Amino acid sequence: MSDDSPRLVTGAMLGTFLAFGVDLVVIVAALWYVGRVSATVAAGTAVGVVVVFSLWVAVRWVRLRYSGVGNADDDADGTATATEPAEEAPLDRLKRRYADGEISDEEFERRVDRLLDADSRAESATRREPEREGEREFESK
Repeated sequence: MSDDSPRLVTGAMLGTFLAFGVDLVVIVAALWYVGRVSATVAAGTAVGVVVVFSLWVAVRWVRLRYSGVGNADDDADGTATATEPAEEAPLDRLKRRYADGEISDEEFERRVDRLLDADSRAESATRREPEREGEREFESK
């Protein structure tokens, strides 16, 4: 997974699961231990928390998979294969991430500047390439 592609489980999801899900399971387990709750209720609570978190991850996976975000999946050998026919342009992807609030204003501006610098360097290199070929022909004669 590249740096630009969104993660399946975000920090907010994991934090919510740890803050509420695990705490709930621990509290119910403690109540079961002291005899206030039956074993069925304790087990059902633990299973329920895991099922809710699993459904949350599954829904996020489906949304990421079919929204076109993250166009590459890892094969078994670790290589990436494209799952979408058309790749999103870097600038369009950056604009979408900025609009979604994934990156800050400063980060957006820094990355746009870097993309524009890279484009201008590539453009100037392609303009100079024919001149160099002509110089090579002249030197070889």
